[in-house]
Amino acid sequence: MTADKTARIQRFQTRLGQLGIESALLIYSRDVLYYCGTAQPAILVVTPGDYYLIVRRALDFVLKEIWIDPNRVIAPGSFQEALLKIKELGAGKGKLGLEMDVMPAELFLKIRQIFTGYTPVNISPEILMQRMLKDEEEIELIKTACAIMKAGHLRVFDVLSPGMTELELAAEIEYAHRKAGHEGDFSMRNFDFYMSRGPLSSGENLLKVSGFANTITGIGLSPAIPAGPSARKISPGDTIIVDIPTCYQGYHCDETRTYVLGEPAPEVESLFQCLSQITDDVRMSLKEGIKCGELYNIAWNSACRLGVSDYFLGLPPRKGNFIGHGVGLELNEPPVLFAQSDFKLKANSIITLEMHLTHPQHGAVKRESMFLITENGHETLSVTEQELFDTTFAANNF
Repeated sequence: MTADKTARIQRFQTRLGQLGIESALLIYSRDVLYYCGTAQPAILVVTPGDYYLIVRRALDFVLKEIWIDPNRVIAPGSFQEALLKIKELGAGKGKLGLEMDVMPAELFLKIRQIFTGYTPVNISPEILMQRMLKDEEEIELIKTACAIMKAGHLRVFDVLSPGMTELELAAEIEYAHRKAGHEGDFSMRNFDFYMSRGPLSSGENLLKVSGFANTITGIGLSPAIPAGPSARKISPGDTIIVDIPTCYQGYHCDETRTYVLGEPAPEVESLFQCLSQITDDVRMSLKEGIKCGELYNIAWNSACRLGVSDYFLGLPPRKGNFIGHGVGLELNEPPVLFAQSDFKLKANSIITLEMHLTHPQHGAVKRESMFLITENGHETLSVTEQELFDTTFAANNF
C-alpha cells in the first residue's frame, strides 16, 4: 500500500510536466493528507522532478503519520523556505500551481509578493481529478464510513417518538455515529460553508429550503446557522428526512433516508415509490463512460413518465439542478451529475445518487446512496436499506 500512496505524488508530478507547470505549492489539509498522510500545518512543494514537505508545526505528529520519505521533510519552515527549495530544485520562474479555489485572498497576495517572477495558476482541478479515482484502501475506508452510517439509522428506531424535537433526534443519530467511529466532522470544499453536523428536517419544515443547497436542508435553530435540525417537535404521521454524513479516517459517506413516525399516508408512499423508480432507472445505467448529463436526462425522463416532474428536485423557485456528486476526502467532490455535464464517469470513482420529490401538500421524500463505478457497471456501497421506513413496526423489523 505504501508504494501505491507514494505513487500519488509521482502521478501529480507527471501531470505538472504535461501541463508545463514548473512548480506547485499545496497547503490545503485535504490535499496534503492525500499526498503525504498528514493533515498537520505544512506546505507541499512539488516540481515535475522532485518534492519536499515543509512542516510549519507539530513535526512529531508528522513524522509518525507520513508515508513519504522522512528525508524529504523540512522543519520548521515557511513560504520563504518553500521559495528557496523551489529555486534549489531548478524552478526559478514559470507557472506556480496553487489551490486557488480554497486559498484566502490574503494568503494568495502574500504568496504573490514572495514568489515574484512566477505566474500563479489554479492547480485544484488537476488535484481533484486525481483524487476522484480511489485506490483499494480508499474504497475500504469509505465502506467503513457507510457501515458507520447504519448505526445512526438503527438509532432512529430506538429513540424516535412523538414530541421528540428534530435536534434531539439528530443528537441521538450523531451520538450513534460517534460511538461507531465517526470522526465528528465533515469537509466541504466551499467558501464560507457552515452547517450543523448534517441536515435533518420533518413535517412542514420539509418545504422550507435554505439557500445553502438546492436540496432538503432543514431550517436550523436560528438565522445564524439556517440549516440542519430545529427545535420543532415531531408528531405522529410526520415524514422525517435524515441526511447526516459520516467520516472515517478522513473519508466520507453521504447518505439520506426517509422515515415516517407511524404509518405513512398513501400519498407519501406513492411519492416514494416514484422516487425509488427514478433512482433505480438511473442506477441501472451507472457504468464507466456514461456522461453525467445523460444520467440526469434519464432521471428527468423517468420523472416525466411517472407524472412527478413538477415535484422533481423540489418546488420553484428552489428546484435542485443535480442528481448526485462525487464523494471522498470531501463530501462534494467531482463529478457533479447535472444536466449540462459532458463529463464521463470513470472506473474507481465513488458517487452518490441524490434525489428528492417535494409535493406542496404531502411534503418531501428523499433517497441518497453511495456507489462505486466499475468498468462494467457499479457496486452499491451503502449498507442501509433504501426503503421508506415506517417506524410503527420498528421493533419487529430491527
